[in-house]
Amino acid sequence: MSELTAFEKANRALISYPNFERVKNLIGISHRLSKDASEPQCIALEGQTGTGKTTLVRDYARAFLRIETPNGTEIPVFYMETPSPVTIKGMAISMLARLGDPAAAKGTSSTLSDRLAYLLVQCKVQLVILDDFHHLIDSDTDRVLSTVSDWLKVLIKETGIPFLVVGIEGKVERILQANGQLSRLFAYRETLEPFAWDESNETTKQVFAMFINTAEESIGMPLQTHLKRSELLHRVYYATDGVVANMMNLLRHGAFLASNKDQTTLDLITLAEAFDTRLSKHLRYKVNPFEDRWGKTFVAPEDKLFNPVEGANNRSRRRKERLPTSGEVLKG
Repeated sequence: MSELTAFEKANRALISYPNFERVKNLIGISHRLSKDASEPQCIALEGQTGTGKTTLVRDYARAFLRIETPNGTEIPVFYMETPSPVTIKGMAISMLARLGDPAAAKGTSSTLSDRLAYLLVQCKVQLVILDDFHHLIDSDTDRVLSTVSDWLKVLIKETGIPFLVVGIEGKVERILQANGQLSRLFAYRETLEPFAWDESNETTKQVFAMFINTAEESIGMPLQTHLKRSELLHRVYYATDGVVANMMNLLRHGAFLASNKDQTTLDLITLAEAFDTRLSKHLRYKVNPFEDRWGKTFVAPEDKLFNPVEGANNRSRRRKERLPTSGEVLKG
């Protein structure tokens, strides 16, 4: 097998860091404690888009592959993306199909829900991960789908299986707060934040530098410029807002460009090209911090200095959600 190129290494690299490992360890604790607890220990994980939530939970799930035994299939950790739009029946069908039920779409909402609860137990599921949980907020009406959240509460209680729900920052908490009984099941609430960079707090810069160092080692292509290391890291932070996905897009595409030029390091010219190609359209308020015109010291525009995407998460949510009746819960 030929040696991996820098670009191949970049695409395969899974970069861990302290907060990533902390949340991953918490998932493991919840997973283990729920086996002996009288009530499942559920977790809610939020974060901005690109902070690595899906990468984290998929990495955790990969350590618990499904097993075929003489007595049937065992699925220690069940991972699924929440469908959109979501209904009770649609959710049950999606979960049954992922579990391997050949008749996943056959039956009423009530019979599908009963079969789902039975199969989750039969397959010895120890943890259910529902990604894109924010889909429980209707995109057209901006209302929490309370019938679905109440159905989920019943499913958790009936099976005794802990759920890990993952979604956009602010939205997961809003869904839980709209249903007090569901909220009580989620004792663990975590947020995966972007990296910080505070000139008055040296620790933030050190943590960011450690991540970039690890990324360089994993990719096999270091950053190399005539600038001081701290100045270069300052520019990388500005270019990416400290969001993991942005950083990896910058470095991965930079590695691709550098490989095509037969370079062994990432210089400012290559980083500038990578920023223009992969980040400039996504982060329209950013200037390119790697261009020659900045000289040895880059000064970011004050109005957008180190300011991650704002907006939806800051809107107040005051309307009280109506709890469903038992009859409504059974309707898909």
